[in-house]
Amino acid sequence: MASKIEIAPYVWDRSYANIRSERGCQHDAGLCASARAPWMDGSDRIILRSSEIVGYEGGYFYDDHLPGPAEPEGRGKEYKHIPFQWDSAGAPEALKVNCDVPGKGMFRISLEAREDFIDIELGLRSDLEDPAGEIDWHFCVVAYESRTIGDPQLERTYLFDGERLRSLRDLTGSSNTEMYSVAGDNGFVPPNQMGIKRGSVEAQASVVIVQSVDGQHSVAVGFEQSYAIFSSRHNMCFHAEPYLGVIACQGEERSVRGKLYMIEGDAPAALTRYREEFGVTARESGG
Repeated sequence: MASKIEIAPYVWDRSYANIRSERGCQHDAGLCASARAPWMDGSDRIILRSSEIVGYEGGYFYDDHLPGPAEPEGRGKEYKHIPFQWDSAGAPEALKVNCDVPGKGMFRISLEAREDFIDIELGLRSDLEDPAGEIDWHFCVVAYESRTIGDPQLERTYLFDGERLRSLRDLTGSSNTEMYSVAGDNGFVPPNQMGIKRGSVEAQASVVIVQSVDGQHSVAVGFEQSYAIFSSRHNMCFHAEPYLGVIACQGEERSVRGKLYMIEGDAPAALTRYREEFGVTARESGG
């Protein structure tokens, strides 16, 4: 048995791929990764859809939706998809990629596996002549193929409200998707999320946590700063969307650090880890 987390490029197969294909919702799997922790049973794994969308105010640097883009009458109207693949020479410890987007710039991803977490670094440079504006990066963590973690009822999926952990089920009263703003996000809402219901609670930490069925383990994704926390029962995915801020001029670069925790311990233990390493929000803690 492996002694630490292992990561590898995701291959479009098994139950998650099947259900997406049946729904007519395929996506480019080239920038997706599979992650397994030593405590996971059997074939359980977490799927990292690292770049569902990498967007700016006027369009996309990348959109993995197939056969056509998201927002086909909006930001995706003139989008031309370019596929990318991981540099997997460092697997199962690391996956990296630099993605050049002609006429727009580049974005990069680094995933490095540690004993019980994955270090995440995302970066983007704009070569656009006009200001790119605020950057939205949709980083989707999918627990559909993990029986111990997957939470379609949102009863074990938590955000921190500044005083205590709150389950999304408690906040919504159902398993329907609601978006939650995050302290320090400057009120940012990307165009494709404007029509989704917003919860009344503002998260006070840029992390979302899913506790295992038995309460002995947790998976959490958090960044220096996020702009939205939410989950979807359909894919059993959960998000703390990373906020890179504003790109105001050609050639400017922005980056953000994050971690995917896959720990032995309950949701409070995962929150403690995040706060020890990032503070409440990174902009406050200087991270």
